[in-house]
Amino acid sequence: MKAFFVHDANKEKDLLVLPERDRSVSVDRDIMEVFISVKPDFTTIGGAALNGLPVETFGRIIASRSPDGDVCIVDEGLWQQRMAVYLGGV
Repeated sequence: MKAFFVHDANKEKDLLVLPERDRSVSVDRDIMEVFISVKPDFTTIGGAALNGLPVETFGRIIASRSPDGDVCIVDEGLWQQRMAVYLGGV
């Protein structure tokens, strides 16, 4: 299952979007840790329904991830900034 880390600059909000589960959840430290973990389990993440809306509707995709792959960073600078927000610059 693919997951997308999406940043909405207008709302100053980050979401983890899971299209295959029709769900999105606000990012916090715990969600960020799941997203970057060695073996992420996205099936445990709840959240709000997407109602069939495409991922891009929720903001700018800055990274994506599948459970058996690495994090694929689309915007390195923004990714580093968001990592610092949630993980303190790790």
